[in-house]
Amino acid sequence: MLPQPGGTRPGCPSCGQSAELTCQTPPCLVFGLAEGKRKLFWVAAACTFALDQLTKALLWHHPGEGRPAIELIPHVLRIISHAGNVRGALGLGPEQPLFYVAAAVVGIAGVVLLFCHTEQHRALVHAALGMLAGGAAGNMLDRVRLSIVRDFVDLHGGDALHWHTFNLADAAICVGFVLVFYDAFFGKGRKAGSQGPATRSGPRRGA
Repeated sequence: MLPQPGGTRPGCPSCGQSAELTCQTPPCLVFGLAEGKRKLFWVAAACTFALDQLTKALLWHHPGEGRPAIELIPHVLRIISHAGNVRGALGLGPEQPLFYVAAAVVGIAGVVLLFCHTEQHRALVHAALGMLAGGAAGNMLDRVRLSIVRDFVDLHGGDALHWHTFNLADAAICVGFVLVFYDAFFGKGRKAGSQGPATRSGPRRGA
């Protein structure tokens, strides 16, 4: 393909349209979802999903297997046996796997929709949304295959502090939510405030 006049390179690898113009054909829109910082969404989603399934395969075990707990941080964090969570987050909700599968599909669709409408340069948001999508997909796969979610991480601090058992997907979802809210409430405002008031440069007067 010959370069366009003025040295402008083609912006779309599908149709060759100039980078200064916006192409709305389906192939161009698909390529646009993997350009620049948007790649972080796919990388974060894939890594979160893969690590979640790997850690579950290696670390989760049923109480009937009789394996001892693994102390990661004494009196704070450990790996324990767990029968699996048949309910939702924090043990809430009905014992209906299909309900949570449907909720996960709706949630992932919402995350992807938000990703598609997020500016390309917002790296933090793209990575956070990828963590949300990957974590939701990991737990959804557990529901489809096993009708439970495999939890094995126990955060405890005696009687004063004991959190519900969770997994890497749950942690990624929580971190993703925190990053999205941080960017929404602090990222934009800090960026706008850092620009400062616009200054006008008028014509210089002679001495």
